[in-house]
Amino acid sequence: MTYQAATSGSTATITVTTTANSTTLKVVNAASLGDQLTTLVTNPSAAPVDQSPDYMVYPTDNGVRVTSGPGQVDIPWRWIMPIASQLNA
Repeated sequence: MTYQAATSGSTATITVTTTANSTTLKVVNAASLGDQLTTLVTNPSAAPVDQSPDYMVYPTDNGVRVTSGPGQVDIPWRWIMPIASQLNA
């Protein structure tokens, strides 16, 4: 499983690829998503990020979940910092 992320303007795109599938989540108004992911890694007890109605980020047992519109992506702990770095690049 691999994860890739990028931002274009204020829209973040997170793509999860497995051997059989690829899923992409577009998150609008997410210019600070990389910083928010970093905060949740360094302080897992931080309050969930609720940018209603655009997106929400909150910790799970295995990492964080990013929800936007009808979609969501679960990001394991080991992938959060690489994704945050890609979003902040």
